[in-house]
Amino acid sequence: MLEGLTFRGRWPVALFALGAVSALWPWLGLPAGFASLVGVVALRRPSEEELRGVTVWLWAGVALSTVGLVRFVSGEAMRGIVGGGRGAVEQETVSRLRDVLFAQDAMRRAAWIDPDRDGIGSAASLEELCGNPPLRGQAPRETPVLHCGELAPSPLGPAARSGPYLYTLCLPTPDGGWSASGAPVDEEAAERRFVAFAWPGTASPFDQAFFLDEHENIRVATLPGGPSDGRRRFPESCSGALERLDWQPWRAKKPRQGLPGDRAESSRPSP
Repeated sequence: MLEGLTFRGRWPVALFALGAVSALWPWLGLPAGFASLVGVVALRRPSEEELRGVTVWLWAGVALSTVGLVRFVSGEAMRGIVGGGRGAVEQETVSRLRDVLFAQDAMRRAAWIDPDRDGIGSAASLEELCGNPPLRGQAPRETPVLHCGELAPSPLGPAARSGPYLYTLCLPTPDGGWSASGAPVDEEAAERRFVAFAWPGTASPFDQAFFLDEHENIRVATLPGGPSDGRRRFPESCSGALERLDWQPWRAKKPRQGLPGDRAESSRPSP
């Protein structure tokens, strides 16, 4: 069938071969699809000696290239799009947790909550950061330290919603535990400790939870089950959230050593 074909008549055969290979290896689907488009656009009436088989090879190549292109889009490309979307949500979630960290750093430096008057502020609750009436005797602020929108209830306490995640904040209590619901705070411990959580909301398709502490120690854990699985529910206590999951460092992120506003930091000479 190929014996009487000139160079111009043989290119549909090459297109057929490329289409066949792309049907097996979808990553070739995109160039094969482009070659098919060029081939159809450039289609001319073949000469008598080229007539036999040219059109058949061409349209067979187009069909196979289409198969490869569809496999590429439905497989490789869609995986990349979904993975990129999940990565963007993950980055946004960590950024929101860092917003909490920056707000707490500002509270610590300004000593807005400072019962022992030592110039080092205690960590604030989520309600206090978000501009609700102060809970621990400090003067109200005209503008919130952290923009949270309307807070939503959660099993842990008040939570801020951003996208598919809910964010909560836990402070140390006098009995050595943690609370996010307005329980008495160990003010001395709160000068150096707090934990913020990001947890997927109800029916969220995401299966990862995150936490961050005062040293910007960011960790991630994969939640078991599906979106409707009871094991993915928001934790009932801060300690339970810390203890029940296998928390791993997020992207090998290393925590910072000192804390903003430390006396040692403020006494260092300026560079």
